[in-house]
Amino acid sequence: MDKYIRNIYKGVYTVLVGMRITIRQFFEPNVTHQYPYEHDFEKKQNVREIPKGYRGQLYNRIEDCIGCKKCEMICPVDCITITGTKLPKGEQLWDSMNVVHLKDGREIIGIIEGDDKKIMSEDSMTITNITTRLGPQEVVDRVEASEDESRTQTVAVDEVSRVVTRNPVVFYLDQFDIDMSLCMYCGLCTEVCPTQCLVMKDSLEGIEYSSFDRTDLIFEFDKQEMYDKGEDADNTEAAD
Repeated sequence: MDKYIRNIYKGVYTVLVGMRITIRQFFEPNVTHQYPYEHDFEKKQNVREIPKGYRGQLYNRIEDCIGCKKCEMICPVDCITITGTKLPKGEQLWDSMNVVHLKDGREIIGIIEGDDKKIMSEDSMTITNITTRLGPQEVVDRVEASEDESRTQTVAVDEVSRVVTRNPVVFYLDQFDIDMSLCMYCGLCTEVCPTQCLVMKDSLEGIEYSSFDRTDLIFEFDKQEMYDKGEDADNTEAAD
């Protein structure tokens, strides 16, 4: 009988304890954020800064893409689709930009003055037409030097870890699509990219690209307007 009464007491007591916690939380401020409609939580100090090198959304700096298809071939889930048209033999559109990796972890994207294949034998290097890693860049910059001093920088070779040399662009890219709904964020495609134009965003933008429609997760990076094909497009050979 005593055990029966103790069980009843224990059952009622635990229910009251649980309800006490529930009732107390009922009057506390809401902690649930209606994402993706509310983003105020991003401004709080307890949100950690996204570390450099985070594997976020894939981004292609299309002006530096040479259409080699290495990223498409190595992708284990086939989320990258590339089609292109090759220029006649001996012709090219422009050269990709250099990517200078410094020993302190920074990257400088631009065009090295002089022979970029022999630059490491010099004391210093001057990089012009500097652009950002993810931002827009103009193809005209490869031909016309920028007069903006902030887009020119000279660094000592001792500070440089390695240099990605320029490569000729010999393809019109008719399609460069990435389906981020399939991506498994392995990063293999960025590792094999010879011009390092394909990167994964390590910013908040690289995380927050959710959508209610899966077709919105297919990102198109081709820019037909930058080629200015004209009548020469009819004489080009189809890519394999």
